[in-house]
Amino acid sequence: MQAERSSNQNLSWKIPEYEKHDKDRRWYIIAAVVALALMAYAVFTSNYLFALIIVIIAFIIITRDGQDPLVVTFSIEATGVSVGQRFYSYDAFKDFAVVYRPKDNIKGLYLNFKNTMRLSLSIPLNEMSPIEVRNRLLRFLAEDLERNDAPLSEGLSKMLKL
Repeated sequence: MQAERSSNQNLSWKIPEYEKHDKDRRWYIIAAVVALALMAYAVFTSNYLFALIIVIIAFIIITRDGQDPLVVTFSIEATGVSVGQRFYSYDAFKDFAVVYRPKDNIKGLYLNFKNTMRLSLSIPLNEMSPIEVRNRLLRFLAEDLERNDAPLSEGLSKMLKL
């Protein structure tokens, strides 16, 4: 996907709303066994709220697997970044990191919020130049030079295909 540039030099590209993983029959069987075991534990310990949470999570996973992610536009602008219809001012971010490791198929932008209760914003770079994205963001934000890998949550999500 090519970058789009407007007259005010915004840098933008299309990204999926979330990463969709291909799951085979074995994944669904293992997930069902784990869910049933957790349900049995919840009923055995009379923790019905936990049982309800398991049912809700299963419903969300099944529903989400049945649809493709929306394609949204990510844009680096003079006053902040936008993801689809959502706009974030640079004041909301502490710093950013560009992680580029083609050998491991990792090519992403991570925007860290000042609010530590929020997860970092993870943006795939797709065909974008990591250097161009980095240089553009350096005008507005500090760079986190210590991050050289994707967050643990992203790695677990890929491993568990969630």
